[in-house]
Amino acid sequence: MTSTGQRLRALREERGWTQQDVADQVSRMAWLRRHERVGVNADMVSKWERDKKRPTPLYREMLGLVFETDAHGLGFGGPAAADSDGRGEVDGNSLIEMLGGAASLLDQLGAAGSILQPRMFDVWKDEVMQRRALLKLMGLATTAGVVPALDRELTRSAKVTPDDVQDLDHLADRYQALYHSTAPAVLMTPVVAHLETLRDFLRQGAPATLRRRLFANRARVATLAGRLAFFDLKDSLAARGYYNLALESAREAGDHLQAAAALGHVAFIPAGDCCYSAALDYLRAASHQTGKHPDGRVASWLSAVESEIRANAGTHAEALGAIDRAREKLANPGLIADLPWFDYYDSTRLSGFAGYALLRDGQFEASKASLTDAAGHLPRTAVKQKAVFLADIATVELADGDLDQACASAGEAADSLRRAGYAVGLDRLREFRRSVERWADSTPVRALDEQLAVL
Repeated sequence: MTSTGQRLRALREERGWTQQDVADQVSRMAWLRRHERVGVNADMVSKWERDKKRPTPLYREMLGLVFETDAHGLGFGGPAAADSDGRGEVDGNSLIEMLGGAASLLDQLGAAGSILQPRMFDVWKDEVMQRRALLKLMGLATTAGVVPALDRELTRSAKVTPDDVQDLDHLADRYQALYHSTAPAVLMTPVVAHLETLRDFLRQGAPATLRRRLFANRARVATLAGRLAFFDLKDSLAARGYYNLALESAREAGDHLQAAAALGHVAFIPAGDCCYSAALDYLRAASHQTGKHPDGRVASWLSAVESEIRANAGTHAEALGAIDRAREKLANPGLIADLPWFDYYDSTRLSGFAGYALLRDGQFEASKASLTDAAGHLPRTAVKQKAVFLADIATVELADGDLDQACASAGEAADSLRRAGYAVGLDRLREFRRSVERWADSTPVRALDEQLAVL
Protein backbone atom coordinates (compact mmCIF):
# COMPACT_ATOMS: atom_id res chain seq x y z
CA MET A 1 0.00 0.00 0.00
CA THR A 2 1.37 3.42 -0.95
CA SER A 3 2.00 5.71 2.00
CA THR A 4 1.31 9.44 2.11
CA GLY A 5 5.02 10.16 1.91
CA GLN A 6 5.48 7.90 -1.09
CA ARG A 7 2.57 9.60 -2.86
CA LEU A 8 3.99 13.08 -2.19
CA ARG A 9 7.37 11.97 -3.49
CA ALA A 10 5.79 10.48 -6.63
CA LEU A 11 3.86 13.70 -7.33
CA ARG A 12 7.05 15.71 -6.95
CA GLU A 13 9.13 13.44 -9.17
CA GLU A 14 6.45 13.39 -11.88
CA ARG A 15 7.05 17.11 -12.22
CA GLY A 16 10.81 16.91 -12.07
CA TRP A 17 10.89 19.07 -8.93
CA THR A 18 13.36 19.02 -6.07
CA GLN A 19 12.20 19.08 -2.47
CA GLN A 20 13.20 22.74 -2.35
CA ASP A 21 11.01 23.37 -5.40
CA VAL A 22 8.02 21.96 -3.50
CA ALA A 23 8.88 24.08 -0.47
CA ASP A 24 9.08 27.20 -2.65
CA GLN A 25 5.75 26.45 -4.36
CA VAL A 26 4.02 25.83 -1.02
CA SER A 27 5.45 29.06 0.40
CA ARG A 28 4.30 31.08 -2.62
CA MET A 29 0.88 29.48 -2.57
CA ALA A 30 0.40 30.22 1.12
CA TRP A 31 1.37 33.84 0.61
CA LEU A 32 -0.80 34.25 -2.46
CA ARG A 33 -3.78 32.30 -1.12
CA ARG A 34 -3.77 33.48 2.50
CA HIS A 35 -1.15 36.21 2.62
CA GLU A 36 0.76 34.14 5.18
CA ARG A 37 4.49 33.66 5.34
CA VAL A 38 5.24 30.04 6.19
CA GLY A 39 8.45 28.34 7.23
CA VAL A 40 8.43 25.28 4.99
CA ASN A 41 11.80 24.18 3.63
CA ALA A 42 13.37 21.21 1.86
CA ASP A 43 14.05 19.43 5.16
CA MET A 44 10.35 19.60 6.08
CA VAL A 45 9.34 18.24 2.68
CA SER A 46 11.85 15.42 3.16
CA LYS A 47 10.23 14.52 6.50
CA TRP A 48 6.80 14.48 4.85
CA GLU A 49 8.05 12.16 2.12
CA ARG A 50 9.69 9.81 4.65
CA ASP A 51 6.51 9.83 6.78
CA LYS A 52 8.54 11.23 9.66
CA LYS A 53 6.16 14.13 10.00
CA ARG A 54 2.59 14.70 8.85
CA PRO A 55 1.64 17.98 7.10
CA THR A 56 -0.68 20.24 9.09
CA PRO A 57 -4.13 21.09 7.64
CA LEU A 58 -2.71 24.36 6.24
CA TYR A 59 0.08 22.53 4.42
CA ARG A 60 -2.34 19.86 3.19
CA GLU A 61 -4.45 22.58 1.60
CA MET A 62 -1.40 24.20 0.00
CA LEU A 63 -0.06 20.85 -1.24
CA GLY A 64 -3.44 20.13 -2.79
CA LEU A 65 -3.29 23.42 -4.67
CA VAL A 66 0.32 22.93 -5.70
CA PHE A 67 -0.24 19.39 -7.00
CA GLU A 68 -3.79 20.12 -8.19
CA THR A 69 -5.39 17.15 -6.49
CA ASP A 70 -7.58 16.29 -3.48
CA ALA A 71 -6.86 14.61 -0.13
CA HIS A 72 -7.13 11.17 -1.70
CA GLY A 73 -4.70 12.13 -4.46
CA LEU A 74 -2.21 13.32 -1.84
CA GLY A 75 -2.46 10.01 -0.02
CA PHE A 76 -4.33 11.31 3.03
CA GLY A 77 -7.35 9.07 2.46
CA GLY A 78 -10.89 10.24 1.80
CA PRO A 79 -13.00 9.66 -1.30
CA ALA A 80 -11.39 9.92 -4.71
CA ALA A 81 -12.63 12.58 -7.11
CA ALA A 82 -15.28 11.23 -9.48
CA ASP A 83 -13.92 9.90 -12.76
CA SER A 84 -10.39 10.86 -11.73
CA ASP A 85 -7.77 9.25 -13.93
CA GLY A 86 -4.90 11.59 -13.14
CA ARG A 87 -4.57 12.84 -16.69
CA GLY A 88 -5.16 16.45 -15.68
CA GLU A 89 -2.11 16.58 -13.43
CA VAL A 90 0.46 17.07 -16.17
CA ASP A 91 -1.31 20.15 -17.44
CA GLY A 92 -1.69 21.28 -13.85
CA ASN A 93 2.08 21.43 -13.70
CA SER A 94 2.13 24.23 -16.26
CA LEU A 95 -0.60 26.07 -14.36
CA ILE A 96 1.32 25.85 -11.11
CA GLU A 97 4.48 27.00 -12.85
CA MET A 98 2.55 30.01 -14.11
CA LEU A 99 1.28 30.70 -10.60
CA GLY A 100 4.75 30.25 -9.15
CA GLY A 101 6.14 32.68 -11.70
CA ALA A 102 3.41 35.22 -10.92
CA ALA A 103 3.94 34.86 -7.18
CA SER A 104 7.69 35.20 -7.59
CA LEU A 105 7.12 38.30 -9.72
CA LEU A 106 4.85 39.70 -7.04
CA ASP A 107 7.72 39.33 -4.58
CA GLN A 108 9.86 41.41 -6.95
CA LEU A 109 7.26 44.18 -6.87
CA GLY A 110 8.06 44.78 -3.20
CA ALA A 111 5.80 46.06 -0.44
CA ALA A 112 3.55 47.90 -2.88
CA GLY A 113 2.63 44.56 -4.43
CA SER A 114 0.64 43.58 -1.32
CA ILE A 115 -2.17 45.83 -2.53
CA LEU A 116 -2.80 43.30 -5.33
CA GLN A 117 -2.96 40.23 -3.09
CA PRO A 118 -6.75 40.21 -2.60
CA ARG A 119 -7.22 39.92 -6.35
CA MET A 120 -4.18 37.89 -7.41
CA PHE A 121 -5.63 34.53 -6.43
CA ASP A 122 -8.95 35.30 -8.10
CA VAL A 123 -7.15 36.02 -11.37
CA TRP A 124 -5.22 32.76 -11.16
CA LYS A 125 -8.41 30.89 -10.20
CA ASP A 126 -10.06 32.15 -13.37
CA GLU A 127 -7.09 30.90 -15.38
CA VAL A 128 -7.43 27.47 -13.76
CA MET A 129 -11.14 27.24 -14.44
CA GLN A 130 -10.77 28.36 -18.05
CA ARG A 131 -8.02 25.80 -18.63
CA ARG A 132 -10.08 23.08 -16.96
CA ALA A 133 -13.07 23.85 -19.16
CA LEU A 134 -10.88 23.63 -22.26
CA LEU A 135 -9.27 20.37 -21.15
CA LYS A 136 -12.65 18.87 -20.34
CA LEU A 137 -13.84 19.64 -23.87
CA MET A 138 -10.69 17.96 -25.15
CA GLY A 139 -11.23 14.94 -22.91
CA LEU A 140 -8.01 15.56 -21.01
CA ALA A 141 -9.32 16.55 -17.59
CA THR A 142 -11.42 14.92 -14.92
CA THR A 143 -15.09 15.80 -14.69
CA ALA A 144 -14.74 16.71 -11.04
CA GLY A 145 -12.82 19.79 -9.97
CA VAL A 146 -9.47 18.91 -8.44
CA VAL A 147 -8.47 22.35 -7.15
CA PRO A 148 -9.92 22.58 -3.64
CA ALA A 149 -11.16 25.65 -1.83
CA LEU A 150 -11.17 28.00 -4.80
CA ASP A 151 -14.50 29.57 -4.00
CA ARG A 152 -13.41 31.76 -1.14
CA GLU A 153 -13.45 35.40 -2.21
CA LEU A 154 -10.87 37.84 -0.98
CA THR A 155 -12.28 41.34 -1.10
CA ARG A 156 -11.02 44.76 -0.11
CA SER A 157 -13.31 46.88 2.02
CA ALA A 158 -11.08 49.80 3.03
CA LYS A 159 -11.38 53.12 1.23
CA VAL A 160 -8.60 54.12 -1.11
CA THR A 161 -5.92 56.39 0.35
CA PRO A 162 -3.24 58.59 -1.26
CA ASP A 163 -0.68 55.96 -0.20
CA ASP A 164 -2.65 53.31 -2.10
CA VAL A 165 -2.59 55.43 -5.25
CA GLN A 166 1.14 56.01 -4.82
CA ASP A 167 1.65 52.23 -4.53
CA LEU A 168 -0.40 51.68 -7.69
CA ASP A 169 1.71 54.23 -9.57
CA HIS A 170 4.86 52.52 -8.34
CA LEU A 171 3.54 49.15 -9.53
CA ALA A 172 2.77 50.59 -12.97
CA ASP A 173 6.41 51.72 -13.18
CA ARG A 174 7.56 48.21 -12.27
CA TYR A 175 5.33 46.53 -14.87
CA GLN A 176 6.78 48.77 -17.56
CA ALA A 177 10.32 47.86 -16.58
CA LEU A 178 9.48 44.15 -16.41
CA TYR A 179 7.59 44.11 -19.71
CA HIS A 180 10.74 44.03 -21.80
CA SER A 181 12.16 40.85 -20.25
CA THR A 182 9.37 38.98 -18.43
CA ALA A 183 7.27 36.12 -19.81
CA PRO A 184 3.99 37.77 -20.90
CA ALA A 185 1.66 35.17 -19.33
CA VAL A 186 3.43 35.66 -15.99
CA LEU A 187 3.30 39.46 -16.11
CA MET A 188 -0.34 39.48 -17.21
CA THR A 189 -1.48 37.96 -13.89
CA PRO A 190 -0.52 40.89 -11.62
CA VAL A 191 -1.51 43.36 -14.35
CA VAL A 192 -5.06 41.97 -14.49
CA ALA A 193 -5.17 41.83 -10.68
CA HIS A 194 -4.11 45.48 -10.69
CA LEU A 195 -7.02 46.41 -12.98
CA GLU A 196 -9.43 44.47 -10.76
CA THR A 197 -8.09 46.31 -7.70
CA LEU A 198 -8.61 49.64 -9.45
CA ARG A 199 -12.18 48.65 -10.27
CA ASP A 200 -12.80 47.87 -6.60
CA PHE A 201 -11.40 51.23 -5.53
CA LEU A 202 -13.41 53.18 -8.08
CA ARG A 203 -16.63 51.44 -7.12
CA GLN A 204 -16.13 52.26 -3.46
CA GLY A 205 -15.94 55.94 -4.21
CA ALA A 206 -13.02 58.31 -3.69
CA PRO A 207 -12.39 62.06 -3.61
CA ALA A 208 -12.28 63.69 -7.05
CA THR A 209 -8.52 64.23 -6.96
CA LEU A 210 -7.86 60.58 -6.17
CA ARG A 211 -10.38 59.37 -8.73
CA ARG A 212 -8.58 61.32 -11.42
CA ARG A 213 -5.29 59.67 -10.46
CA LEU A 214 -6.93 56.25 -10.34
CA PHE A 215 -8.33 56.70 -13.83
CA ALA A 216 -4.95 57.87 -15.13
CA ASN A 217 -3.32 54.83 -13.55
CA ARG A 218 -5.94 52.54 -15.08
CA ALA A 219 -5.41 54.07 -18.52
CA ARG A 220 -1.71 53.35 -18.23
CA VAL A 221 -2.02 49.77 -16.96
CA ALA A 222 -4.87 48.88 -19.32
CA THR A 223 -2.73 50.03 -22.26
CA LEU A 224 0.06 47.78 -21.04
CA ALA A 225 -2.43 44.90 -20.73
CA GLY A 226 -3.49 45.56 -24.31
CA ARG A 227 0.12 45.50 -25.45
CA LEU A 228 0.68 42.19 -23.67
CA ALA A 229 -2.50 40.72 -25.16
CA PHE A 230 -1.86 41.87 -28.74
CA PHE A 231 1.89 42.03 -29.28
CA ASP A 232 2.88 39.19 -26.95
CA LEU A 233 -0.06 36.78 -26.69
CA LYS A 234 -1.83 37.38 -30.05
CA ASP A 235 -5.22 37.87 -28.42
CA SER A 236 -6.78 40.67 -30.49
CA LEU A 237 -10.17 40.47 -28.80
CA ALA A 238 -8.74 40.91 -25.31
CA ALA A 239 -6.40 43.65 -26.55
CA ARG A 240 -9.29 45.64 -27.98
CA GLY A 241 -11.12 45.39 -24.66
CA TYR A 242 -8.10 46.60 -22.70
CA TYR A 243 -7.47 49.48 -25.13
CA ASN A 244 -11.11 50.55 -24.88
CA LEU A 245 -10.81 50.53 -21.09
CA ALA A 246 -7.64 52.62 -21.40
CA LEU A 247 -9.40 55.09 -23.69
CA GLU A 248 -12.40 55.48 -21.38
CA SER A 249 -10.14 55.86 -18.34
CA ALA A 250 -7.91 58.42 -20.06
CA ARG A 251 -10.96 60.48 -20.94
CA GLU A 252 -12.20 60.31 -17.34
CA ALA A 253 -8.77 61.46 -16.21
CA GLY A 254 -8.73 64.28 -18.77
CA ASP A 255 -5.49 62.88 -20.20
CA HIS A 256 -5.70 63.43 -23.95
CA LEU A 257 -2.23 62.05 -24.65
CA GLN A 258 -3.02 58.71 -23.02
CA ALA A 259 -6.29 58.66 -24.97
CA ALA A 260 -4.29 59.23 -28.17
CA ALA A 261 -1.92 56.42 -27.23
CA ALA A 262 -4.82 54.02 -26.67
CA LEU A 263 -6.33 54.86 -30.06
CA GLY A 264 -2.94 54.55 -31.72
CA HIS A 265 -2.54 51.06 -30.29
CA VAL A 266 -6.00 50.03 -31.49
CA ALA A 267 -4.83 50.83 -35.04
CA PHE A 268 -2.53 47.81 -34.96
CA ILE A 269 -5.52 45.45 -34.62
CA PRO A 270 -7.27 46.09 -37.97
CA ALA A 271 -3.86 46.54 -39.59
CA GLY A 272 -3.02 43.00 -38.52
CA ASP A 273 -6.04 41.84 -40.53
CA CYS A 274 -4.99 43.96 -43.53
CA CYS A 275 -7.81 46.47 -42.87
CA TYR A 276 -5.51 49.41 -43.51
CA SER A 277 -8.16 52.08 -44.05
CA ALA A 278 -9.71 51.29 -40.66
CA ALA A 279 -6.28 51.39 -39.05
CA LEU A 280 -5.57 54.82 -40.51
CA ASP A 281 -8.96 56.05 -39.26
CA TYR A 282 -7.89 55.18 -35.72
CA LEU A 283 -4.64 57.08 -36.21
CA ARG A 284 -6.53 60.13 -37.40
CA ALA A 285 -8.72 59.96 -34.30
CA ALA A 286 -5.58 59.66 -32.18
CA SER A 287 -4.03 62.70 -33.87
CA HIS A 288 -7.19 64.64 -33.09
CA GLN A 289 -6.65 63.83 -29.41
CA THR A 290 -3.05 65.06 -29.47
CA GLY A 291 -4.21 68.30 -31.06
CA LYS A 292 -5.89 69.23 -27.80
CA HIS A 293 -2.60 69.02 -25.90
CA PRO A 294 0.15 68.71 -28.53
CA ASP A 295 3.26 66.73 -27.70
CA GLY A 296 5.77 66.06 -30.44
CA ARG A 297 6.85 62.70 -29.03
CA VAL A 298 3.38 61.17 -29.11
CA ALA A 299 2.63 62.79 -32.48
CA SER A 300 5.91 61.39 -33.84
CA TRP A 301 5.01 57.89 -32.63
CA LEU A 302 1.65 58.10 -34.39
CA SER A 303 3.41 59.02 -37.63
CA ALA A 304 5.85 56.13 -37.14
CA VAL A 305 2.94 53.73 -36.64
CA GLU A 306 1.40 55.15 -39.81
CA SER A 307 4.62 54.39 -41.67
CA GLU A 308 4.47 50.72 -40.65
CA ILE A 309 0.83 50.41 -41.67
CA ARG A 310 1.43 52.06 -45.04
CA ALA A 311 4.55 49.96 -45.63
CA ASN A 312 2.54 46.78 -45.06
CA ALA A 313 -0.18 48.13 -47.35
CA GLY A 314 2.41 48.54 -50.10
CA THR A 315 2.20 52.33 -50.32
CA HIS A 316 5.91 52.86 -49.83
CA ALA A 317 6.17 56.53 -50.76
CA GLU A 318 3.52 57.39 -48.17
CA ALA A 319 5.32 55.20 -45.59
CA LEU A 320 8.60 57.06 -46.10
CA GLY A 321 6.76 60.38 -46.01
CA ALA A 322 5.31 59.38 -42.62
CA ILE A 323 8.86 58.67 -41.41
CA ASP A 324 9.91 62.18 -42.45
CA ARG A 325 7.00 63.66 -40.50
CA ALA A 326 7.88 61.51 -37.49
CA ARG A 327 11.43 62.88 -37.51
CA GLU A 328 10.23 66.47 -37.77
CA LYS A 329 7.82 66.05 -34.86
CA LEU A 330 10.38 64.32 -32.67
CA ALA A 331 12.87 67.13 -33.33
CA ASN A 332 10.27 69.63 -32.04
CA PRO A 333 8.72 67.90 -29.04
CA GLY A 334 6.60 70.89 -27.97
CA LEU A 335 5.35 70.38 -24.43
CA ILE A 336 7.97 68.84 -22.18
CA ALA A 337 5.49 66.92 -20.07
CA ASP A 338 6.31 64.00 -17.78
CA LEU A 339 4.99 60.92 -19.59
CA PRO A 340 6.01 57.97 -17.39
CA TRP A 341 3.90 55.58 -19.47
CA PHE A 342 5.51 56.53 -22.79
CA ASP A 343 8.61 54.32 -22.71
CA TYR A 344 8.06 52.40 -25.94
CA TYR A 345 9.17 55.11 -28.37
CA ASP A 346 12.21 57.34 -28.90
CA SER A 347 14.72 58.16 -31.61
CA THR A 348 16.08 54.61 -31.47
CA ARG A 349 12.67 53.07 -32.07
CA LEU A 350 12.08 55.59 -34.85
CA SER A 351 15.23 54.29 -36.55
CA GLY A 352 13.69 50.84 -36.34
CA PHE A 353 10.46 52.03 -37.95
CA ALA A 354 12.50 53.75 -40.66
CA GLY A 355 14.53 50.61 -41.29
CA TYR A 356 11.36 48.59 -41.74
CA ALA A 357 9.86 51.10 -44.18
CA LEU A 358 13.09 51.13 -46.20
CA LEU A 359 13.19 47.34 -46.17
CA ARG A 360 9.68 47.14 -47.58
CA ASP A 361 10.64 49.67 -50.25
CA GLY A 362 13.64 47.56 -51.30
CA GLN A 363 16.26 50.06 -50.12
CA PHE A 364 18.32 47.35 -48.45
CA GLU A 365 21.57 49.22 -47.78
CA ALA A 366 19.81 52.17 -46.13
CA SER A 367 17.52 49.78 -44.27
CA LYS A 368 20.41 47.79 -42.80
CA ALA A 369 22.19 50.96 -41.69
CA SER A 370 19.07 52.22 -39.91
CA LEU A 371 18.21 48.85 -38.33
CA THR A 372 21.78 48.20 -37.20
CA ASP A 373 21.91 51.63 -35.59
CA ALA A 374 18.61 50.97 -33.84
CA ALA A 375 19.64 47.53 -32.55
CA GLY A 376 22.95 48.91 -31.32
CA HIS A 377 21.37 51.72 -29.30
CA LEU A 378 18.58 49.77 -27.63
CA PRO A 379 18.98 49.28 -23.88
CA ARG A 380 20.03 45.75 -22.93
CA THR A 381 16.67 45.11 -21.30
CA ALA A 382 14.72 45.72 -24.54
CA VAL A 383 15.13 42.13 -25.70
CA LYS A 384 11.74 41.95 -27.44
CA GLN A 385 12.29 44.97 -29.64
CA LYS A 386 15.82 43.86 -30.40
CA ALA A 387 14.49 40.54 -31.67
CA VAL A 388 12.28 42.40 -34.17
CA PHE A 389 15.16 44.55 -35.40
CA LEU A 390 17.42 41.50 -35.76
CA ALA A 391 14.77 39.60 -37.73
CA ASP A 392 14.50 42.55 -40.10
CA ILE A 393 18.29 42.73 -40.38
CA ALA A 394 18.30 39.03 -41.27
CA THR A 395 15.82 39.73 -44.08
CA VAL A 396 18.08 42.49 -45.44
CA GLU A 397 21.15 40.22 -45.27
CA LEU A 398 19.28 37.51 -47.13
CA ALA A 399 18.38 40.01 -49.84
CA ASP A 400 22.11 40.76 -50.11
CA GLY A 401 22.75 37.04 -50.72
CA ASP A 402 24.46 36.32 -47.38
CA LEU A 403 22.56 33.24 -46.15
CA ASP A 404 25.03 32.39 -43.37
CA GLN A 405 24.93 35.86 -41.82
CA ALA A 406 21.18 36.14 -42.29
CA CYS A 407 20.59 32.91 -40.39
CA ALA A 408 23.04 34.02 -37.70
CA SER A 409 21.10 37.26 -37.17
CA ALA A 410 17.82 35.34 -37.12
CA GLY A 411 19.34 32.95 -34.57
CA GLU A 412 20.34 35.89 -32.39
CA ALA A 413 16.74 37.11 -32.59
CA ALA A 414 15.55 33.66 -31.52
CA ASP A 415 17.89 33.76 -28.52
CA SER A 416 16.34 37.07 -27.47
CA LEU A 417 12.82 35.65 -27.79
CA ARG A 418 13.74 32.66 -25.66
CA ARG A 419 14.30 35.05 -22.77
CA ALA A 420 10.94 36.80 -23.21
CA GLY A 421 8.24 35.63 -25.60
CA TYR A 422 7.00 38.16 -28.14
CA ALA A 423 4.49 37.21 -30.81
CA VAL A 424 5.45 40.07 -33.15
CA GLY A 425 9.10 39.02 -33.09
CA LEU A 426 8.17 35.38 -33.63
CA ASP A 427 6.00 36.31 -36.61
CA ARG A 428 8.92 38.20 -38.19
CA LEU A 429 11.16 35.17 -37.63
CA ARG A 430 8.62 32.80 -39.16
CA GLU A 431 8.34 35.09 -42.17
CA PHE A 432 12.12 34.98 -42.52
CA ARG A 433 12.15 31.19 -42.17
CA ARG A 434 9.64 30.84 -45.00
CA SER A 435 11.90 32.92 -47.20
CA VAL A 436 14.81 30.46 -46.74
CA GLU A 437 12.79 27.29 -47.30
CA ARG A 438 14.65 26.55 -50.56
CA TRP A 439 17.83 26.14 -48.48
CA ALA A 440 16.16 24.02 -45.78
CA ASP A 441 18.85 21.33 -45.98
CA SER A 442 21.75 23.76 -45.61
CA THR A 443 23.77 23.92 -42.41
CA PRO A 444 22.81 27.50 -41.41
CA VAL A 445 19.08 26.87 -41.90
CA ARG A 446 19.20 23.59 -39.98
CA ALA A 447 20.97 25.38 -37.13
CA LEU A 448 18.28 28.06 -37.15
CA ASP A 449 15.56 25.41 -37.10
CA GLU A 450 17.07 23.97 -33.93
CA GLN A 451 16.88 27.39 -32.28
CA LEU A 452 13.32 27.99 -33.45
CA ALA A 453 12.20 24.57 -32.23
CA VAL A 454 12.57 25.59 -28.57
CA LEU A 455 10.54 28.81 -28.85
